[in-house]
Amino acid sequence: MFLAAEPLVMEPSQEEMEKAICNLKTNKAPGEDDIRAELIKNASRELKERLHVLTCKIWRDEKMPGDWKVGLVVRLFEKGDKMKCEN
Repeated sequence: MFLAAEPLVMEPSQEEMEKAICNLKTNKAPGEDDIRAELIKNASRELKERLHVLTCKIWRDEKMPGDWKVGLVVRLFEKGDKMKCEN
């Protein structure tokens, strides 16, 4: 009979999720999903609990939604000649 091994790291607790949400930086550009940190920080208790349930499911299944693997890198103009890419 095969017994499942205990996970090396326990799934995040609701308190850990709350701490992570509080530590989100505000006034930053949203990702491809267009969800801003301010929306999550000011979300209702129910939404935060649902995010926790979703995160725990992903943790247990060890499979992340494909959309979460997408990232965009955008170069922003700082100063100097706008026609030169190094600016």
